[in-house]
Amino acid sequence: MRAITGEANANLGAVTYHFGSKAALYRVVLEETLAPFRARLRAVASEGGRPLERVQAFVRAFFEYLFEHPELRSLVLRELSSQEALPEPVLRTFQANFSLLTGLIEEGQRTGEIRPGDAGLLALATATQPVALNLVRPVLEQSGAVRFESAAARERLVENAIRFVVAGLEDPGLRSGEPGGTVGAS
Repeated sequence: MRAITGEANANLGAVTYHFGSKAALYRVVLEETLAPFRARLRAVASEGGRPLERVQAFVRAFFEYLFEHPELRSLVLRELSSQEALPEPVLRTFQANFSLLTGLIEEGQRTGEIRPGDAGLLALATATQPVALNLVRPVLEQSGAVRFESAAARERLVENAIRFVVAGLEDPGLRSGEPGGTVGAS
């Protein structure tokens, strides 16, 4: 709190005066950090194109936002390690992004582009790529597996993750030229 009020050239009492508590200030910081993230993914999900193309754009935008905001890693790790309920902005962000991705997958299943299966579980597996690779970023950097300061290395990481996601989502019948099978069946 001293660092924050020092940067703002304000006294410690200003936090209580303006926000009511440290917890309320933290929620505002989370909301101001996560609202643009939700907006960017919502915009990508609503763009034109086939569902699988939009899933790829979603994953790319997810990675890009995490690369642009490395501070999110520590915020996410803090919340994941806490024994308390997730703060509302974090929960709302998860729910919104999960819903968008699940909707894209369901749309792709209806068109036969994406394999049949539990759309929610497929969405979780898809979102795990940018989340997990961002959370283990320090290990990847220190081990030399990925050099995040290199734009080319980040792009290779993202492209590999997207190929992995597509391979997991794409209906195998599309590759063989056969119809999608159970898509749309009751």
